[in-house]
Amino acid sequence: MQPYFFPYLGYFQLIKAADVYVNLDHVSFMKRSYMTRNTIKNDVSLNVQVSGASQNVMCKDVMVNYEHEYLTKFYKTIQNHYQKSMNYDEVMTSVILPTMNGDAMTISNLNLRIIKSICDYLDIETKIIESSENLCEKGAKKEKGLKQITKELGGDIYVNAIGGTKLYDKDDFRKDNIDLFFVRTLDLDLKNPYYSTLHQIFEYSKDHIKDQLCKYELI
Repeated sequence: MQPYFFPYLGYFQLIKAADVYVNLDHVSFMKRSYMTRNTIKNDVSLNVQVSGASQNVMCKDVMVNYEHEYLTKFYKTIQNHYQKSMNYDEVMTSVILPTMNGDAMTISNLNLRIIKSICDYLDIETKIIESSENLCEKGAKKEKGLKQITKELGGDIYVNAIGGTKLYDKDDFRKDNIDLFFVRTLDLDLKNPYYSTLHQIFEYSKDHIKDQLCKYELI
């Protein structure tokens, strides 16, 4: 999957469902996408600034921009909405402070750091690697690139998010001896299941979120 900014719980269900999660850092940066934004409490948009953003640039080459007191504003937003939450101190210490610390890095690096941090917090042990690690031919797009990565890793099953049902065809993948499945989220005991996972780990116990992670099926 593309590296998203504090993605929602279904994203982590996908990671949990896989033996290996491949961070697609070689894909083109997508403006106005979940690479740079997500939604938290009260439908507030949580964003990250970037420099040199263009759909002609790979996301591993787009830098995070900390100018204009970005981090100060980010932390103020988190504090205003979650300071009274049950897990505020733990999430700040385990997830927020280690990731949003102002280190110079690309949006892909930042988002992957966030994803790994949340996986650690929720005890998701899936192996995580990056597609730029010689897994995919330069210029390989969509189905071709996904098939190449799966084969390079010695796999015969590719698992995609449920939105992929509109993009990818099971029969097409089967021609290359790859079974394609999609992660469909079942009913979750969460008030706002499509909010960022950051919201969920602030508002619910860790054990409750881990139970919700298991509520999916492969179709």
